[in-house]
Amino acid sequence: MEKRFREDIEGLRGFAILAVVVFHFGVEVFPGGFVGVDIFFVIAGYLITGMLLGELERTRTVDLWRFYGRRAQRSLPLALVVSVVTLLLVLLFLSPAEQTSAANGALAASLYASNLWFMTLLPDYFAPESIFNPFLHTWALSAAAQFYLVWPVLLLLLWRWRPSVRNMAVAMTVLTLLSFALCLWLSYRKQSWAFYASPTRAWEFGVGALAALRPVTDWARRSRVAVPIGWLGLAVLCATVLLLTADARFPGWIALVPVLATAAILISGVSDQPGGPAKILKLSWMQWLGKRSYAIYLWHWPIVMFARVLDLGDHAMTIAICSALAVICAAISFRWLERPMRSSAWLAAKPMRAIAVGAMLIATGVLIAVSAGQVARMFSAQPVHAALIRSISEEPLASGSPQRCLIMFKYAAPVSCTFGASESPKTVVLFGDSHADQWSTPLAQLASEQGWRLVTFLKATCSVADIVDYNPRSRRYWPECAEWRARAIDDIQQLQPDLVILSQMSNGFIQGPWTSRGRYAVTYEQWEAGLRRSLQRLRAANVPVLLLRDSPLPRANMGHCVGRARWRGTSESSCDVPISIAIDPALTALESAVAASTGAIFADLTTRFCDEHTCPAVKSGVLVYKDANHITEDFAKLQVPAFRALLEEHEFLAAQKH
Repeated sequence: MEKRFREDIEGLRGFAILAVVVFHFGVEVFPGGFVGVDIFFVIAGYLITGMLLGELERTRTVDLWRFYGRRAQRSLPLALVVSVVTLLLVLLFLSPAEQTSAANGALAASLYASNLWFMTLLPDYFAPESIFNPFLHTWALSAAAQFYLVWPVLLLLLWRWRPSVRNMAVAMTVLTLLSFALCLWLSYRKQSWAFYASPTRAWEFGVGALAALRPVTDWARRSRVAVPIGWLGLAVLCATVLLLTADARFPGWIALVPVLATAAILISGVSDQPGGPAKILKLSWMQWLGKRSYAIYLWHWPIVMFARVLDLGDHAMTIAICSALAVICAAISFRWLERPMRSSAWLAAKPMRAIAVGAMLIATGVLIAVSAGQVARMFSAQPVHAALIRSISEEPLASGSPQRCLIMFKYAAPVSCTFGASESPKTVVLFGDSHADQWSTPLAQLASEQGWRLVTFLKATCSVADIVDYNPRSRRYWPECAEWRARAIDDIQQLQPDLVILSQMSNGFIQGPWTSRGRYAVTYEQWEAGLRRSLQRLRAANVPVLLLRDSPLPRANMGHCVGRARWRGTSESSCDVPISIAIDPALTALESAVAASTGAIFADLTTRFCDEHTCPAVKSGVLVYKDANHITEDFAKLQVPAFRALLEEHEFLAAQKH
């Protein structure tokens, strides 16, 4: 196995970190920059495997303690420093509730298990709620560390079992294919697991490992096509960064493109033929970035996140300043910490010494993270913050425990729940998604007061409008939604209620600034046609329908904003949202017209949220929104009089069914 320094690999690291940074800073012309992490994984598999196999061929064994000591010596000191600095910034700028979450993230990162933590915490790496976690980027470091922990032991065991490169190649191929198959399977069933879990990412390291095998490198040295393959790989990587978007079901099949392209560049780099992508990758600025890629990766994400917390905007000047700050922090830490630690002869002299220092650094990180969590919980217990945290965390009656009447994504069979006077001859149905669910508490209270029955049919993220819907969580079109909708309408028709109250996050499904569906969102025309079909089906069974306009959408996490304002002692009114941002007049007119044309009643409670110009974050001393679009239970309970007046105005409950 070759030992020479590969400038092309250093430049490839520079390419990868540049792609990641521009993606995280929101530079729209590089939507696929997230594949930079996949490039790092392939490089890691290539270099580590080449080194380990070379040692196995020379000595018939692997000095595991020396290997782990080098890894600790290279990565742990800077990781601890960045974690401490990040936690200090968290203490300054984030609310106590966010501080608690950040401390948990720091703990998981210190233990190199943050990928497992995020796997269960966040439904999607690309989801809006992901951008305010200052330790989100550490998932990749944890996945790599888990690979470093297992791979040397596995190679050593394989070598002792069948000591030949050929047998190693067969075993690596089998393991890589098994990991890829698991990745594909989970990409369609549990996308967050496919994205974060090290077993589902191991195939990327495996492809790099296979590229490092002697038969491959020997072929590349002799072959005339190795250089063109390398150029093709670099061209494909550039195209991927420019064309791939977060809408892709990643890592899935599409991840093969950047992974194989990276492997092609690595293989091409050993060719004896002149030329190749190394001519570009050896440029001095790419070498500079590559040498500092680890430091840049560690520093850039907290800077990105805090720029968003401080609402500095995403214009070119902000991006340039924040990028420069990340590079400066990386340059300083590389010069004064990372490089001295990597080249420390004292640590390198005895592997157990480096491992002991590494263990001490990990323990220090854990201790600091636990202490930060305790401090955050102490602040959270203060009345002003405790009340806010309670308001944010309280769930609507229907979806909360123990009812759990809001069914999740993979289920298609409707679930009905009954509240109020269960034996009453008068029945109101609440039908919709989580934005209908947020009205279950006040409607159930009203049902109990007036002696009628409330029945709910609720499914998260699924529209009542009859559209072909794309699920941004599972990243696929989902027939479960269409099946649930059709079966729920059938059940409602059989129930023959006195009234159906229909509510949904309409703008979440339609092309525009409110949606998370990107290019898969429907047009206003498609929404109008789908809503009309659903209303006509209900009205065909002579079911009275009240179409409730969706609540205004602030498009920013109001719970976090108000929490930060209280923590910093600034005005909560800074979180207020202009009505022009929260309301879509075109959609209001469209739904009102559809309701009128189908014989439904259209109701709009916007005045309960907003005045003529502004939608306040706090109204009558009550937090209005718990996140970027769902209202709090406290505010929902205040709307009981509004619903009582609405139902009395239209005399639905007094009228007999037609």
